[in-house]
Amino acid sequence: MGEPNGVLVLSGPPCSGKSSVGRILAAEPPTSPRRHVYIEVDSLFTLMLPRSDRGRDDRMLAYDAAHLLTRMLLGRGESVVLECTYARREQRASLVEALADLPSAPLQVVEFFISPDDAVQRFRLRDQATDLDEQSVRERAEAFPFFDDAYRLTSSAAPPDHLARTLASWWRHSSLPMDRDAWAGAGRAWA
Repeated sequence: MGEPNGVLVLSGPPCSGKSSVGRILAAEPPTSPRRHVYIEVDSLFTLMLPRSDRGRDDRMLAYDAAHLLTRMLLGRGESVVLECTYARREQRASLVEALADLPSAPLQVVEFFISPDDAVQRFRLRDQATDLDEQSVRERAEAFPFFDDAYRLTSSAAPPDHLARTLASWWRHSSLPMDRDAWAGAGRAWA
């Protein structure tokens, strides 16, 4: 019997490399040891609400939708990689609630660390539309609520393909499920 399907969360402040690494993981050949579906919450947000002001209610709608989709995929035997910031307590709690009656589905969390200066530098190179500015990127990198039990990657330590290989190896061989409630409670409250 194989390992139970579960959820891998890629979280961290804006411009920390989550999407770059997530897309590399998503491109793994279907013969890789762990089949998974990749959900980029911001892409789902844009698809669902293209004219959104990106306020709190719309953000939570996108997270809730991603978590319901995750629950459906777990029910079909898939593992899911969720990629988004997950800084807020409510965002984390939404996932924990969606998984509440699936206690055997492991939840693993990877947090991407980036210095505020590096985050701003990466932000300047972006060409996509966003509601962020340099000051908000800096503030979010400074204030991200890291969780001690999460697996931490320093995104400036290596290129994304190397980080993706490191992460994939950890996920296959070393990862332990998170205490879901402790992780959710470690998020920041909305201001």
